[in-house]
Amino acid sequence: MAVEEVKRILSLAKGDPARAFDIVERQFSVLVLRTQVMLSLSGIVITVTGFSGRTIAQTSVVARSLVAAGIIIVLAAAATAIGGVLRLRWLTQEVTDDLEVTLARMLELRDRKGRFLGAALTLFVIGFACYCFAIALMLMATAPLSAS
Repeated sequence: MAVEEVKRILSLAKGDPARAFDIVERQFSVLVLRTQVMLSLSGIVITVTGFSGRTIAQTSVVARSLVAAGIIIVLAAAATAIGGVLRLRWLTQEVTDDLEVTLARMLELRDRKGRFLGAALTLFVIGFACYCFAIALMLMATAPLSAS
């Protein structure tokens, strides 16, 4: 499959090595940008927990467990993203005298980082869901029911 993608990239770049390199480099930029968005969202979750985590935790054992699990899972997501996607490896380290081999190596690195981002996003969604369920429990426990 990588061989086919290498050929498609070379075709798009009209055989120009610099253009082919730029195409793959832009894909790495997308991975980094998406990772940064996820890390920003993780920071928001952690900040909100600092402000309201105690209130949520006082709601019930289930809410306390969910908020604790949520924050730990979100932290695991951030660690996965940082270690797997943002770990620095220069694309020029993959350059060889054979353009197709170089592109294939770059695509392998891109795909590996993409898998880390996918795992991080999955963890984030699970952690965020736990956190949201904990907030829902808090709201249901504290919201007065109006008598109609």
